[in-house]
Formats: sequence, C-alpha cells, structure tokens
Amino acid sequence: MNQAEAALARLRSHGTVRLSVAARGGKTVVREAYQQGCLRARMPRTTTGPAELILMNTAGGLACGDRLDQTLGWEAEARLTVTTQAAERVYRAIGEPATIATSLTIGPRATAEWLPQETILFDGARLRRTLEIDMAGDARLLVLEGIVLGRAAMGETVATGEFDDRWRVRRDGRLIYADALRLDGDIAALMRRPALGAGHGAFATILHVAHDARAALDPVRTVLPAGRGAASAWDGMLAVRLLAGDGAILRADLLRALAVLRQTPMPRVWSC
Repeated sequence: MNQAEAALARLRSHGTVRLSVAARGGKTVVREAYQQGCLRARMPRTTTGPAELILMNTAGGLACGDRLDQTLGWEAEARLTVTTQAAERVYRAIGEPATIATSLTIGPRATAEWLPQETILFDGARLRRTLEIDMAGDARLLVLEGIVLGRAAMGETVATGEFDDRWRVRRDGRLIYADALRLDGDIAALMRRPALGAGHGAFATILHVAHDARAALDPVRTVLPAGRGAASAWDGMLAVRLLAGDGAILRADLLRALAVLRQTPMPRVWSC
C-alpha cells in the first residue's frame, strides 16, 4: 500500500451495530446493544404500534471503501420497526465500493419491520449491499429498500456507477426468497431499457412475509401507480415492485403501499 492509499484508508468510515430485542411484560425491550464507529442506534419513545429503532450514520453518507455492518435480532414475540434517520447518500467513488451488510434474525411469533429511508446514489457511486434474513415460520416480516438515482430537484443525474444488491430470506432454515440486482457501467443507458427501468430514476422493492400475506394483495394493487407498480403473492409472501421518475414520487408511492400493509402510522422520521 503506497502513501496515498494509506491516507485514503485512514479516511474511510466504518460503522457497526449489533442489537437484539426481547418481549417483556407486553413491551419490546433491548436485550443486547453494541455500536461502534460512525453507526448509531436510538430507540425513541412510542405510544402506539411497534417499538422503533432508528439507525444513524454520523459520517453523513458513504464514499469509496466505507462500510456499515448492521446485525439485528428479534427474540420470541418481540415487535420492532427499524428505520433510518434520513436517506442514505452514496457519493462518487474513486476506489473500491462502499458496502452495507445487513443481517436480521427473527424469532417465533416476532414481528420485524425493516423500513430504511431511501438510498440516494450520486453519479459515479459504487455500492455493494447485502440483506440476509433468517426467520421463524410463524414470524412476520416487512422489508423495504428504495433506490434514488440522483436528486432530481437539484438537477442531478446518474450516468455511470455500480450498484450490486442481494437479498436472501430463509424461513425455518429454508430459502424462500432470493433477489439480485446489478447495475454496472452506463447506468443511464441500463435504466432506459424498457424491461429494466423504462426511463425512470428511482425504484423500490417491498417484501411482506406472513401466513396471511396474500390477503393484502388486492388492497395493495388498488393503490399502486398504473404502469409503474406491480404486486404478486405466493407461499405466504407478497412482493411489490415500484418505478418512479424521482425520489419524491417514489416516496409517495411507498407511503400508500405501506399504509395498506402496516395499518399504522409510519415512524416520525419519515415525515421530517
């Protein structure tokens, strides 16, 4: 490693959160908590709905070589909604990609919601992201991930970059959902393809896993935007895909779909 590479390595941000929650006396309480580096976790007081956990990246965004490791656990019957303080920003990379690695373990009869705010990729950004979920057969899960390619209101566009995203969901040890997306090189051209982005600049996936997930299929479909959203249900799962012209439109679409699936107000940080 030369001096320039060594200096760059010292500037890289690394953040770790390891946290588990348990059900005690009808409430969800923290069982174990560890945080290090630029990543922080806070639990605001809530009066209705599941307990909430807010993740914060104090570095203000991710650049080349930065890494976030997020490991969260729900013990039996615990109910917790996890979100982020703000949209995550991934800036132009001049070296290796930024990495976000998330692992969720959900115990029997627990209710887990992973609802981070959108991730914004700037031109030239490189991000590799993984989401690994192991859940009990009678647990409930709601997962969301949204991507915005530049801030349209600021006149930003994303011409090139790299985005590698992988999801794996296991129920009682059996793989039930696998998803992978890779955008590399000329992202603008890729997103213009009719079968990929159809010219849109933002997209999202919602996954709902529960024994009664199929019951929400028709209600969700009624709120999805025509030509930009679709939903399907099978084997105790419901998946929603969304395309949007920009982040503001995507957020409005997401809030309508989540209102159907959650039947409770979103975490307050979503309205900040």
